[in-house]
Amino acid sequence: MCSFYKQRGLEVPKPVVLSPPTPTIMRKPKKDMSAVFTIPPELDVSLLLQFVGAEDGINNYKPLERRYVRVSGEATVRHVELFIRRKMELSPTCQVDVVCGDHLLDHDQSLKHIQDTIGEEAIQDGLLVLHFGLVLPNES
Repeated sequence: MCSFYKQRGLEVPKPVVLSPPTPTIMRKPKKDMSAVFTIPPELDVSLLLQFVGAEDGINNYKPLERRYVRVSGEATVRHVELFIRRKMELSPTCQVDVVCGDHLLDHDQSLKHIQDTIGEEAIQDGLLVLHFGLVLPNES
């Protein structure tokens, strides 16, 4: 660097002395408990998932250990089906039908909507009761 400046007839800059960096103390921000978002209880739905029917071959699947579930009312029947599939370790070819009362439910219905439209016949001890059955593919 010095020869570069001398060849061009320029003044050689003085070396810059760096002071050692001062250690900075990283502090974790305190948790502000008032900023925690909680879902109001009126938006929650408590479910009771009951397995109905017993087809041949169903015993190959893991039973549903958690029958009582609390979820957001915005969750859909599809979410319930996916929960059942994962917990029971079902194959993708197995169909899960979810029923409330005597209504076969569509995948896109929200649980809050089901609770509001079907009414008291769907509620047991404050829980929305959903029955589900498994339909195995035909082995042809």
